[in-house]
Amino acid sequence: MGITLIVLFVVVAVILTASLVLGRDAREVESARDTEYLELEGVLIRYNIIGGGPAVVLVHGWLSSSRIWEQLAGRLAQRFTVYTLDLSGFGESDKPLSGYGVRNGSRLLYAFCAHFGLTRANIIGHDLGGAMAVKLAADHPDVVGRLAIISTPADENQIDLPTMLWLVTVPVVGPIFYALGRVARPIRRLWMRPFVADSDDLTDVIVDDAGRSTPAAVSKTLSISRREISRGRLARQARIIKIPLLVVAGEEDQIVDPQSVGVWAGGVERAEICLVDECGHMPMVERVAEFNAQILAFLTGDARYLDYAHPVQEAREEVETDHVESSEEEYAITGPSDDTVDLSPRPTELEPERNNVPRVVRKHGGKYPARLRPQRPPEPVEEQPTLDDRARHEPTDEGFLPELPDDLFDWPEPRREFGTRERRQDGPPDGQDDSS
Repeated sequence: MGITLIVLFVVVAVILTASLVLGRDAREVESARDTEYLELEGVLIRYNIIGGGPAVVLVHGWLSSSRIWEQLAGRLAQRFTVYTLDLSGFGESDKPLSGYGVRNGSRLLYAFCAHFGLTRANIIGHDLGGAMAVKLAADHPDVVGRLAIISTPADENQIDLPTMLWLVTVPVVGPIFYALGRVARPIRRLWMRPFVADSDDLTDVIVDDAGRSTPAAVSKTLSISRREISRGRLARQARIIKIPLLVVAGEEDQIVDPQSVGVWAGGVERAEICLVDECGHMPMVERVAEFNAQILAFLTGDARYLDYAHPVQEAREEVETDHVESSEEEYAITGPSDDTVDLSPRPTELEPERNNVPRVVRKHGGKYPARLRPQRPPEPVEEQPTLDDRARHEPTDEGFLPELPDDLFDWPEPRREFGTRERRQDGPPDGQDDSS
């Protein structure tokens, strides 16, 4: 019995020691070139700039890096100057022991924009990076021109981690589980599998980025951010945002509740919601063409970009050809079906109901409905009078012409001149003889 207790004590001591050592793990960039790194808030941040034109800043989320934006950045670089960065604690940036969360991330973004002299820049944020972008727009409205957030939780209860990944955030044993995941790639794949709806979309970049951080950065970023967005604190602050806002979410997101889009857009005047079907937590990777088209249409205000995004699978077309054709015919006749849900928050007694309900965008038959395009007010069309209307306003011979008799030469006496009985009873007009 005594030996068992000793062994158990030794095991607990080893676990606590390993957890303490791993939890104090901090990393600094060894060789930093001026063209790739800059010092912000006391840490070295890896960044990249491509393209030319108006500024667009791409902000990644938790357990990720700027590499998830490669497809979008390359597309935007044709019209914009695209800035990407690895947040503190992730990617190839410094990984200190502290300085994490939404507030610190927002301060880092502000310092980043100030360093390059960016004003009225377009900010696109994913996951907790979207919450940092919202905080930046609320605190510094002169810095942000347009804002797009993707798969961003509006409350701590909207975050749901799989069990294998939740163990990484648990105190004491969390650093040990994360160290195991960094060594074993299959464990990291188990972490990140729920982030996408289809396992084929789980790229090597997503899996590798999950193991490039430290236990302190992973756990503190999540725990501090949860406290900062709890009870809708940040969502309430977002109500002061006056700039255009695009809220994107995958309808099959298992990490962040898709209903969060209603909380974000419900308090912002110029908000639009885009729900991507058959998509999980990573729309920029799972639905590249659709996502890029939505972002370009939002940033430029040109909805024609959406005409080039028709990601309908060929196999699905072959199996459901008849169904799709009938659906398209019905859509052409009746317009988009009303299958959207009112995601705007319910008005309270102290807050009246908003007149500008956020617009919800969904695909129909593999295409986005025409209501995304700028619509001109319909021209007034003069209604053609019907037969009934003409009958009420135009004289008709019905009732005046008698039926034809059997003998065509046997005609009835001719009708008297038109007139009403009332006029005849009143007598002749003034100046006429009654005998006439």
